[in-house]
Amino acid sequence: MPELPEVECVRQTLAPRVLGRRVRQVKVGIEKVARPGAEALARGLRGRRALASRRQGKLIILELEGGAFWTIHLGMTGQVIIAERRPPADHIHIGVTFADQGPSLFYRDVRRFGAMGFWPDQAALLDGPLARMGPDALGMDDQVFAGRLAGRKAPIKGVLLDQTVLAGVGNIYADEALHRAGISPLARPAELGAKVLRELNRRLQETLAEALAQGGSSVRNFVDAKGRPGTFQQAHRVYQRAGLPCPACGTAVERIVLAGRSTHFCPRCQK
Repeated sequence: MPELPEVECVRQTLAPRVLGRRVRQVKVGIEKVARPGAEALARGLRGRRALASRRQGKLIILELEGGAFWTIHLGMTGQVIIAERRPPADHIHIGVTFADQGPSLFYRDVRRFGAMGFWPDQAALLDGPLARMGPDALGMDDQVFAGRLAGRKAPIKGVLLDQTVLAGVGNIYADEALHRAGISPLARPAELGAKVLRELNRRLQETLAEALAQGGSSVRNFVDAKGRPGTFQQAHRVYQRAGLPCPACGTAVERIVLAGRSTHFCPRCQK
């Protein structure tokens, strides 16, 4: 699933190709990937110009004329494609054309867990995709991070994945940040103390920044809005490296299932 660095890479490469352009038409092939529905999405976007872009967690938010919002959530396999004509690929569920007759936007999603949405105002956005979403993980202050995790008794890996605690971290960057911080994924935040949690946040910020600089991790089919894969998967220390030597100590990386997700860690470095 694309996580914060991957989604930010898509936002950065998408923004200069859609901002300032006015939507002419939206065609939705499958209702499931349109929010709040295909007709509402098409009617809401039609005739509006995209003015600015931002991201919260794994959600791309485009600000539109009239105080409305256009959102894109990539889910597990979503891709945004900018092209002159519809690509010869399957699973393209939404096509957006623009009034300037330039390249169109296509939304492709094999698993169909992602969605494109239209929200008429800030209240609808907050009640919709942003409801219960925690603050963005990128750039989070050490004290704020420690405060949001402090006292929690669930395993820390599961807490990092909880999008109501902080938004944007998924399986890859939780595993990688915990390894860099030397913290077991089974550790409980309530037992770690603020100093350790602040160190974890510093390692998390370091990991997210490096991943973003390298275009994200392309462990499956991720590409940005220019069709470019990321390279940070080449720098993974533990994620999907079960049985391989830990780059820090040489001990074999182990894999367990935690919070319903595959979890990779070094039993020696992360006690």
